[in-house]
Amino acid sequence: MHLQQVSVNGEDFVGLLGLATDRYAILSRNFREIDALNVPLLKTMIYGTNLVGLFCAGNSNGLLVPYCVSDEEIDKIRRFLIESGADINIGRLFDKYTAIGNMITCNDKSAIVSHDISDTKVVKDILGVEIVRDYIANHREVGACCIATNKGFVVHPDAKDEIDKISDIFGVKGDVGSVNFGFPFVKSGIIANSHGYITGFRTTGIELGRIDEALGFL
Repeated sequence: MHLQQVSVNGEDFVGLLGLATDRYAILSRNFREIDALNVPLLKTMIYGTNLVGLFCAGNSNGLLVPYCVSDEEIDKIRRFLIESGADINIGRLFDKYTAIGNMITCNDKSAIVSHDISDTKVVKDILGVEIVRDYIANHREVGACCIATNKGFVVHPDAKDEIDKISDIFGVKGDVGSVNFGFPFVKSGIIANSHGYITGFRTTGIELGRIDEALGFL
């Protein structure tokens, strides 16, 4: 099944706790069994916390972490990726903002990067995609406002007029949506790749229908 609703120690904002690509997924240690993503999966900590999705951005080509992540944490991820056959680039982003999951949204074609991120060269080199600096729904936190895969994207409800532009950037169709009973910053409540997605129990049936369609599962 492509959809899995979970709560992690009572937390429904699961997007803060992990990320997924079409080659790997990295989640906090507190997740139970996950089947929907259908890729090799590592449960670990980032920056000594469970906020993996907040502190990381990645696609099938690479993984970006903030400068404060330890060598031990990076080595653990690198070993997992090599053993999983996804020997990709891992790079530190030496930038003012460490919550880079809120500042970058990407798939395997392109990345939308916040104007607050200064070093776009590292982002381009690690992720191996075209970089577009932009706002989403007038927010600088573009990574919090949109989650994209190679099949579709879900974006902040106030970005309805930007759907065609975002579709051109990512090369896939998508739509606006929300999570957890109307929360507009959709990345905080979804972990997704082309195979499936995870969201919290508070995400309603109507919201699930919009997410299914936006991510290309309908």
